[in-house]
Amino acid sequence: MPGFSQEGGAKFLASSYRPFRWSRRAGTALLSALLTLALVGLSVSAVAVADVGTIAHDALRTGWDSNESALSPSSVASSNFGKLFSATVDGQVYAQPLVVGSTVVAATENNAVYGLDSATGVAKWTRTLGPAWPASTVSCGDLTPNIGITSTPVYDPVTRSVFLLAKTNDGASPQLPHWYMHSLDLITGAETSGFPVLIDGAPTNDPTRPFNAMTAMQRPGLLLMNGVVYAGFASHCDYTPFVGYIVGVSTHGKQTTMWATESGNSSAEGGIWQSGGGLVSDGAGQILFATGNGISPKAGPGKTPPATLAESVVRLQVGSDGNLAPTDFFSPAANAQLNLNDADLGSGAPIAIPDGYGTGAHPHLMAQVGKDGHVYLLDRDNLGGMAQGTGGTDAVLDEAGPYNGVWGRPAFLGTSSGGYIYTVENKGYLRAFKLVPSNTGGIQLASIGTSAGTFGYTSGAPAITSNGTDGSSALVWMVYATGPTGASAELRAYRALPDNTGQLKQVFSAPLGTASKFSSVATDGGRVYVGTRDGHVLAFGAPTTAAVGAANTDLGTAQVGATRTGTVTITASRAVTVSTVTTVAPFAIGTSITLPRMLSKGSSLTAPVTFSPTAPGQADGTLTVKTSDGETDLLGVHAIGTKDGLGATPAALQFTGVPTQTISRQTVNIVNTGTTVVKITRVTLPANAELSVDATTVPVVGQQIQPLASVPVSVTFSPTTANPVTDSLVVVSDLGTVTVPVTATAVSGAAHLQLPPSLNFGDVPVGTSVTRAFQIQNTGNVPMTVTKAKAPQGVFSTTTPIAEGLKIPAGDSAYQSVTFTPAAVGSAGTLDTFYLITADDGQGALKVMLTGNGTDDPVAAYAWKIGAGDPRSTLGRSLTMEFAVAGGTCQDYVRGVICWSPTTGAHAVHGAIYTRYKAAGGAAGFLRFPTTDEKGTPDGVGRYNHFSGSGRSSIYWTPATGAHSVQGAIRNKWASQGWEKGPLGYPVTDEYSVPIGRESDFRGGSLVWNSHTGVVSG
Repeated sequence: MPGFSQEGGAKFLASSYRPFRWSRRAGTALLSALLTLALVGLSVSAVAVADVGTIAHDALRTGWDSNESALSPSSVASSNFGKLFSATVDGQVYAQPLVVGSTVVAATENNAVYGLDSATGVAKWTRTLGPAWPASTVSCGDLTPNIGITSTPVYDPVTRSVFLLAKTNDGASPQLPHWYMHSLDLITGAETSGFPVLIDGAPTNDPTRPFNAMTAMQRPGLLLMNGVVYAGFASHCDYTPFVGYIVGVSTHGKQTTMWATESGNSSAEGGIWQSGGGLVSDGAGQILFATGNGISPKAGPGKTPPATLAESVVRLQVGSDGNLAPTDFFSPAANAQLNLNDADLGSGAPIAIPDGYGTGAHPHLMAQVGKDGHVYLLDRDNLGGMAQGTGGTDAVLDEAGPYNGVWGRPAFLGTSSGGYIYTVENKGYLRAFKLVPSNTGGIQLASIGTSAGTFGYTSGAPAITSNGTDGSSALVWMVYATGPTGASAELRAYRALPDNTGQLKQVFSAPLGTASKFSSVATDGGRVYVGTRDGHVLAFGAPTTAAVGAANTDLGTAQVGATRTGTVTITASRAVTVSTVTTVAPFAIGTSITLPRMLSKGSSLTAPVTFSPTAPGQADGTLTVKTSDGETDLLGVHAIGTKDGLGATPAALQFTGVPTQTISRQTVNIVNTGTTVVKITRVTLPANAELSVDATTVPVVGQQIQPLASVPVSVTFSPTTANPVTDSLVVVSDLGTVTVPVTATAVSGAAHLQLPPSLNFGDVPVGTSVTRAFQIQNTGNVPMTVTKAKAPQGVFSTTTPIAEGLKIPAGDSAYQSVTFTPAAVGSAGTLDTFYLITADDGQGALKVMLTGNGTDDPVAAYAWKIGAGDPRSTLGRSLTMEFAVAGGTCQDYVRGVICWSPTTGAHAVHGAIYTRYKAAGGAAGFLRFPTTDEKGTPDGVGRYNHFSGSGRSSIYWTPATGAHSVQGAIRNKWASQGWEKGPLGYPVTDEYSVPIGRESDFRGGSLVWNSHTGVVSG
């Protein structure tokens, strides 16, 4: 990292780094100082530590909030912790909330912005920034129905303003929208002077490619640096033409620059998406980000970036004129294949590791992971270029995996025992890596733990809370989603350090409703804030102060089989009587405590706690404190079990389903589980030729491993056949031996995505919907992963989109449903109405073209409305096609008929009334077409339909009288007397001939029409 100047003249240089030994107190102080320097160097006035003024907590995008003592594992697991409020807002919340002072700033896809009270959720102010843009303009269902404010805003404490970008449908048509940078006063929400600023112009490195506001999509979180707000752009659903942009707007209201990731070519692309992760800065004038598909760099050194920078991590330098220029990059050697398979590196966002967690040779680190699941550890001083490693490999500090892909960004935790990186895998695990220096001066990513369960597609990026660098106090927070729709989402929290089985224990979960895609939470002041797709901002925390509290207490170490005794000081926050204090193994409460005990506010009692480990490794426990007034509080306690000798984390290595001719790498940590230095006496490597161990990671004979320290050993499986492998790694020391079983399976062959070229819905009446499905086949002989799936939006849509990251076994299929709802008569299929799917089979993107025809068919539309045709419906299955009846159309069903005419509309007749209607000739008879659906009579006894024939007519039915028709003048007379509620009641006959004319009989009498006089009497 280049040195950067802090306003006022202080300077922190990369060359000033010195390796040092961590202690908890010194480590916390130094880390705090480094973070402070970094923040001040990035802006003329840094956001206060207690505020959340940007995405992922800081400009390094670590996602680490180290000032959260109230969010301890025991506090969060307590019954006191839960939902504080759920504020309703107008639109989907994709942007991470900001928390500045007592205000939570939330922005929505309907271009609505809110300043909410951070404690209650009550709106202090609301602003609407113009009409949102309809996503149906590009027929894509990725984010519907509107696109407004998608990226996370940024707060500037100098101007006391919140800066955000909004896509606005204020042009002559939806094809001519605008992007505006807004600046809102934090206190009032009012637009500040000089804003909004229109994003416009052309990139300085490619003047031939002007900014296209319609195709451009702005998802990455905004970056504030030295008085300029920077934004990254890609395309909504890869709708072309587009190019990746970085745009700068000064906090005083002027666009300062525009730069394109791809220049000098006609294909462009190279979008900056990052699943919403923010642009990174690790010093003044420095911007780092990751790009997606497009034209990737050819082999070359990182310090001479080419003009096309797709599938890359890129560093930009802000020049003295404000313009941008690339100074370094990294792109995987397999970048062309990544692009072809849509396995974008840029689906993940990079994070910079705070200084102090690297080595003397590599003090400035960065992590990047994308859709293909390879986790890269990069040197920020030398990103690595393309294919600059031995034999054209990647010149990175370390590479782990591939694991399941990541749509999001990693997060970082710094502790007194080292640094940790966390990822949330798509359809995979929450995974923890530890940064471990190698014996050759390098540094490695050691996978040390995972969650028990997996996470669905669109789950969010992790965020970390801790009390300084105390790892036992740390939690990993994220939004769990079940799949693409975000339904049944949860807020979850896990312990950041794995237990002795390698598991990250879940300590909290709460329902959220419908999650936004890849959402990030904000943590501040003991609270956790998150926005949702169903238009809410929720806050979680402890609504009341617990009666008692205690700092998470570290009892130190104890030998397995022995017992260590320590104390926990329990302090009262109010006058209270402590009734009981309990815990569970391996912890226990000593016998010297006397309870119940009355405590005044601020006074304490000392609880003796014993620790009796049965296995080596860390142990996190909880003291359950119950008070006489019925409150239960949880207090955390921590210790480490030791046992002289060696252990391994994980206890075994397992490679599953690795394609032949590819490479998969995993790490096993050889751990000194005791308090005595161990000396390595022998190492036996796996004998199978398809398993290899990185020689630079192998412990050497005579090497010492310090107490509770570990050595990461890198094991690679490179299968050439599909034969299963069983082997082991054995490490022997003067204090014991550890054997790590290694099993591996491979698959030989290739996946192959097969889709139908089109899905034709045929004729569908306007106002109705038809749902059909197409088959997504893997006709290959190895599993296939769907890497991209873009659903349509508009007249063709789906409520169940296929998940990116879905694995389809060899020879198996998935099915995708699509609904056609024509809005107008005529053909609805265009070149832009398709379902796009890409898999990792090397074919690239395939399209299922969607076609259909909207027809003017009111009978079919009415049938769809009432569900006719379903055997369970009122009418049952259809018996005939539609047929013409003088001036109209009908269709017969098992239990009725639907008839339509231009003057009456479409209506159904069924049951006993239908039987009478059919006997009278139906629509071709004297009753003609129905003018109503069947209705209940006001007295609640009978049913009726009205018809258009015989000068207006009706059929009335009751269980006692049956169904009978009434028409013409007799019907008019009956109606004037109150219909069935009048003195005549219901008809008991149809109209019939009498010598003087026509007669109808009713329960209360008869009505006769005189054909000579036209008078009705009775």
